[in-house]
Amino acid sequence: MPTLALFLFLYPTGWIISHFFYLFNREISSNNLSIIGTIITFILFLSLLPSWGSIRWKTNDLWVSIGLDFKNKFIALKIFFSGLIFSVFLLLILFLFFFLCGWIDEVNYIKFTELLNAILLIVGIVFAEEIVFRGWLMEEMVLLFGLRRGMIFQSIIFSLAHYRSDIGLLALIPFFIGLFLFGLVLTLRRTIDKGSLWGSIGLHGGFVGIWYLIDSGLVVFSSDIPYFFLGPSKNMVNPIGSVIGIIILLITIFFQRRLFARTGRFLASTVNASFKEETP
Repeated sequence: MPTLALFLFLYPTGWIISHFFYLFNREISSNNLSIIGTIITFILFLSLLPSWGSIRWKTNDLWVSIGLDFKNKFIALKIFFSGLIFSVFLLLILFLFFFLCGWIDEVNYIKFTELLNAILLIVGIVFAEEIVFRGWLMEEMVLLFGLRRGMIFQSIIFSLAHYRSDIGLLALIPFFIGLFLFGLVLTLRRTIDKGSLWGSIGLHGGFVGIWYLIDSGLVVFSSDIPYFFLGPSKNMVNPIGSVIGIIILLITIFFQRRLFARTGRFLASTVNASFKEETP
């Protein structure tokens, strides 16, 4: 109940505060109000996190508990770039497949404005998502259900949180499957990195940022490519929900799980006791 109650409190609070902007600008769009409300909600969430960790997790170092250790910046950067490089590797596999099939018509230069937007995606949206899902929510799920089920429930919630009303049910199914598998990949990444969240941020950020550049015109795909290799529907290009994307994620999970078994079970968190004798 505390886990659910936190966001049942934060979301309406962020929505109410955001609507005060409407008093000063009557022409503000509903989309901009939604963005403002989300930002306010996240700021409130961050302000409550230290108290949440102290009371619920019995920790005085909340940021270490969710995997954000700022003490050794060199190690944090090393883990971040290892995740980023891994995302590049996964996308290279995807594009090697497209290239060998003759489905890439053109490769263009990266525009500076698009590169800046991609960096902002990593710094803003991806960083926030990783704090919420692989940081706070993962700790909560493990506390409530243990490591194995906690990883599954966290990944399910992560996929459902990305629900889109602009695509049909048949497209939502592979989209949710891909997001669920991606959530598992990111969670396993954190465990392999011994609790550090930086590798998950690098992996998630690289995947989202690079694909944003590709979708902005960096790569022009052939019209002959079957839509299910690019995304879950003809109107949605997103490799997470594509057939080849799902296969790559399944193979990644297979090798991550083996690496996880060799490196041992560890998360730098306040709920380590819940992980004892657990295997994902």
